[in-house]
Amino acid sequence: MSLHLKKNWPGYFLAAPAVFAILALSIYPLFRGIWMSFLNYNLVRAGDPAFNTFAGLSNYKEIFQDEIFLKAIINTIKWTILNLLVQLTIAMLLALVLNHNLRGKSVFRTLSLIPWAVPHSIAAMTFTFLYNANVGIINIIAVKLGIFSESISFLGNIDTAFWSVIVVSIWKGIPFQMIFILAALQGIPGDLYESAQMDGAGSWQQFWHITMPIIKQPVAISTILNLIGIVSCFNTIWLMTEGGPLYSTEIVYTYAYRRGFIDHNFGTASAASVILFLFMMLFSMVYLRLVRDNHQ
Repeated sequence: MSLHLKKNWPGYFLAAPAVFAILALSIYPLFRGIWMSFLNYNLVRAGDPAFNTFAGLSNYKEIFQDEIFLKAIINTIKWTILNLLVQLTIAMLLALVLNHNLRGKSVFRTLSLIPWAVPHSIAAMTFTFLYNANVGIINIIAVKLGIFSESISFLGNIDTAFWSVIVVSIWKGIPFQMIFILAALQGIPGDLYESAQMDGAGSWQQFWHITMPIIKQPVAISTILNLIGIVSCFNTIWLMTEGGPLYSTEIVYTYAYRRGFIDHNFGTASAASVILFLFMMLFSMVYLRLVRDNHQ
């Protein structure tokens, strides 16, 4: 054992900076945040004798008694399910179309990746401008066509804000899912479809009995990865609505940010972050299980 350590010390030396960076930027903040969720850590009351003392589960009790947090959980669930279902459906349809020998297929593939390549901040600002009640092109066209009698403040209305933001998230998320599905489709031998056609199988039967069984595991893995990104989405919502109006677009991530960096109550912010972390850990465990099964 000692011989191997002496023999491989240059490798350990080269890996040390990365290890220290992970410890400093990931591991320590994680455990520090978990510990802080059990502390009285409200910077507004930094002079209070109870500041930075053990609070037990009081922070968790406080957030679960907060109607805004409960609303954020409901919004997070709705946000996740809608994003996931719509993105997966559209991505599957696009992948199936782009998998065929179409004229200009490479151009369409390149164009379909544009939403994924656009940074969240740019996408948020662009759609905020498009949704603008005064100069937004969506309102201008809708009013001229008679769809709306007057301009609508999409991001300022509690009935439309959530759906307006989710459209941006879906638009950006489709290419990621589509790439995985398209790669899986291209790995299916064409002989299988030829044999199925000779046996009289239609397009729908080929899809359910050949395509889906072969690509189901890559699709499941990409879905879990996409799910993690959807649950932890922050930039799009915060840049477009900051969780408003009246918390109609508030999710757990924006709630934790608001508690920590606006209200300066890092105890409850950490508690909300731990709840989000538990959800993320559950999805990550499912992903790792799928990857392990795929390699066995």
